[in-house]
Amino acid sequence: MYSRKTFSENDFPKAYRVLLVGASVGYEWNLPEWPKRMKNNNVSLEMIPVYSFDKSQALEEVFMRPRRKFNFNRSYLKGLFGPAPQKPDMIIIKECAAYFPGDLENYKTLVKKWIQQSMASGIKPVVATVVPVTQEHSEKKLGRLQGILEYNDWARSYTKEIGISCFDLESALRISKDDRRLRPDLTSGDGLHLNSKAYTIIDIALKENLEQHSY
Repeated sequence: MYSRKTFSENDFPKAYRVLLVGASVGYEWNLPEWPKRMKNNNVSLEMIPVYSFDKSQALEEVFMRPRRKFNFNRSYLKGLFGPAPQKPDMIIIKECAAYFPGDLENYKTLVKKWIQQSMASGIKPVVATVVPVTQEHSEKKLGRLQGILEYNDWARSYTKEIGISCFDLESALRISKDDRRLRPDLTSGDGLHLNSKAYTIIDIALKENLEQHSY
């Protein structure tokens, strides 16, 4: 259990490595700079972009670390001349609102599999709730908001059931507990993607999640 004390750099032999597997949020959020923004040198962050709900291939390569899966491409060959990728201490599995509505039962099966694989690899899994959309967006994309909220309800329930962390982005960005749509002032304009104000909020939400569920 995390004790609420002040940590110094000497308390940890290395930075606590956090990897987010998601999509465009990692670029716009600029996760590698999070430690600098939050003045926390005890954490390092990495992001792997995957532009589909199924993140199995990317996660399998993470679980192999420090070994690499052979790929005959420029990125792989270039990577051979650098240090081997290190296994993270924590993986945050984040899905995008664009994948909803979808096959919820298949989504659940995949997430459960990734959680089991992560635990077997000695990596702490974290499941993020999906950022909701605005009312205007939901009226254009029928069924999207409902699908997101059904997934989020399941994610909260399942992570609590098995005793792992849920990074609750929905709660941080929704209008209220009773109105679970994305706050209109937090969108970049399309009712789906976030703006800089939203990223400031989830900076703090990530800090609180790490304080409660890591170290």
